[in-house]
Order: sequence, then structure tokens, then C-alpha cells
Amino acid sequence: MLKFALKNMAIKKAQVILVVFSIVISAGIAVLAYNVAMQVDEGITGNAGYYSAIVGPAGSNTQLAMNTMYFTDEPVGTIPYGVVTSLQQDSRVTSAIPFAMADNYNGYGVVGTTPAFLDGKEVEQGGMFAQDGVMEAVVGSNIAKYNSLKVGDVIYTSHSANGSDLHAQGLTVVGILKQSHSSYDNIVFTQIKTLWEVHEHAEEHEEEGEEEEHHHHAGTVCAILVSTKNPGYAMQLVSEYDGKIVTDGDGDSATLQAIEPMSVVRGVLNDADDTKYIVFVLCAVILVMNIMIISVITLLNMYHSAGEISLMRLIGIGMGKINLLYIIQNSIIGLCSVILAFAVSRLCMRLMNGYVESMGVVLDMGKVYPLEFVILFAVFLISVLPTVIRTFSMSRKDSITD
Repeated sequence: MLKFALKNMAIKKAQVILVVFSIVISAGIAVLAYNVAMQVDEGITGNAGYYSAIVGPAGSNTQLAMNTMYFTDEPVGTIPYGVVTSLQQDSRVTSAIPFAMADNYNGYGVVGTTPAFLDGKEVEQGGMFAQDGVMEAVVGSNIAKYNSLKVGDVIYTSHSANGSDLHAQGLTVVGILKQSHSSYDNIVFTQIKTLWEVHEHAEEHEEEGEEEEHHHHAGTVCAILVSTKNPGYAMQLVSEYDGKIVTDGDGDSATLQAIEPMSVVRGVLNDADDTKYIVFVLCAVILVMNIMIISVITLLNMYHSAGEISLMRLIGIGMGKINLLYIIQNSIIGLCSVILAFAVSRLCMRLMNGYVESMGVVLDMGKVYPLEFVILFAVFLISVLPTVIRTFSMSRKDSITD
């Protein structure tokens, strides 16, 4: 029966290819849209819960949140390091972690901070950079993989995106992070003092008349990630620091902003949800249209197979076996199609990863949600259902009994 079904599929390969293509398009797009939407939601909300408040220079609160938590966008600016000291001495604060983002290594961002910023992240090779050390770096798994880095290697960062002005001082790789399928996989982490020293050294060697600006002088940070003893303290700090004007040792003043990261992220996700729902609606429309196409093609195939069925009946094959033949045939087509649809969705995820990384999320190709299997199983059933309905309808109309 299986052998005959395969031969029958080979004879009608044009129809089979059309059905497979329809199923792959509908199921693949539906699974892809759902998986990407879920991973983006989880990736964005996951980091937002780490900190109670973020303090930085006045400007866009969304830019401040996305830069410090997901390493996207450019830093809003800089503020004096004295604000870090003030927060660390505040009795309401459990931790105040400085954050600065400057330079790049082969296109990957470089973050200056303290080891506390990487609490909870596993180091696969080597160890963490020293609390008071300089010129040490811990690199994300993707950076190590794509640049063939190992512990002990020296890397040279650049102020410009094209790498034309490499800093003379290199950073020694002391650790490689375990892959986390997050934006941490694509960042170089170092002690904040390293960024200060590298830029001080660069400024000393600038030629006269050079107009390049260095925005990360010693004693400045781009942001401060704050954890408080309770949510009430976080609200107090946001109220106190938002709009506050501070002055550095040189007499320069800066206006601060303070945000609750989860509130900002919820606002970003609310805007993204509208787009997500539009995508889901479009997927549903595509799915319905393809179901109609599959049903029409299947019913036409069954109609054109009436002669075959009559011939099989004449040679003594019962209607039950004929029904089973066509159900097996369409089940094979449906099963192969949904498997191919799943594979295509993963291929598309790989192609989309570069774009999604701009949102601070790294897609995990191996992550599968239960609802994806539900979608694929539903599409499989829908692809077989028209055949089942048609064959049993023919059985009821047939006057010859087995």
C-alpha cells in the first residue's frame, strides 16, 4: 500500500509540489513569526528585571535603557563618576554598577564596567577580569568563535567603526563567556578603568590639529545600573536623580535622568506588540488562504482519481483499502511538508539574526515552544482532512460493499 502510494505521488508530482509549497509557506511563516516574537519578548523583558533604576545623562530614556541593557544604540552621553560614588554610599542602594560603552573590536562593542555587571554569567574558559586590574578583557562567545580567540590572546580596540585607528594598548583576553544566546555573546567586557586609560593614552598621542573627539575621559561613565533594597527606594531615587544637575572636578555641569528600566521596556514592548499582532493577523490570513488552496487541490486530485478508483474496484480492491491508500499518500505529503516548514523557519531565523541583534536579542535556533508543535500538527491535520472527508463521502455513495 505504501509503495503504491509513493508511485501515485511520483505520477502526480506537480500537484504534490504545489501542496508541499503551500504547506511550507503557511506553516513556516506561522512558526517563524511566533518563535521570533516570543524570543524577542523574553530577551527584552529578561534583562529589564535585573536593575531597579538606571541613572545617566539627560536625553532619550529609551536610548539609555537599550544601550545599557542590550548594548544597542549609542550612549546618550557621559556623567561624572562621582555620581557612582554617591549612589554606592546611599543606604537604600545594594549595588551601583558603572557602565561605559566606547570603541569596538572588529565591529563588536566594548563595555567598561566592573565584574559585578557579569554576575550570573558563566565563564566557559579562563576567568573574570580583576576588580582593580586594567588591560584585561572577557569576551562573548560569538566574538571568540568568529575571531578564533583564546585565553591569553591580545586584542586591539579601535575608536572608529572601520578599525582605522587602533589603540596602541592591547587588552589581554582573560575569559570567554559561555554562550547565552543573548546580546552578551557579542560584547567585549573590561574594567572601566581600562577604557579611561586607553583613551588617556590615545589623547596623549594625538597629533596637533587633529579634530577627533574622545567622549570617555577618565572619571566619566555613560550610565549607572542601580539595585535597591526594595521597589519603594527605587522610586525615590528616580524622583531624586531625574533632572538633577551635577558638577565634575573641572566645574563642568551635567543634567541627569533616572529611569525605571521595566517601565521603559514595557513601553517599548507595547509599541512592538501592535506590529506583532499585525504580523500574526497576516500569518493567519496566509494560513487560511493556503488551507483553501490545499483543500481545492486535494479535492481536484480526488475528482481526477475517480477513474483510478473505479479501476481498483473492478479488480477487487475494497473501498476501505482505497481510502487508506489516499489517506497514507496525503499523510506522507503533509508530514514531509510540516517537517520541511520547520526546517525553513530555522533557516529564516538564522538569516534574521543580524536584524534582531540590533534589538539586543540573539535568536536561539534550538529553542522550540510547545505552541509551534501545535501549529505544525494543526496544519498537518488540515492537509489530510479534505482527503478523509472526500474518501468517506465516496464510500457512503458507493453501492458496492466490501
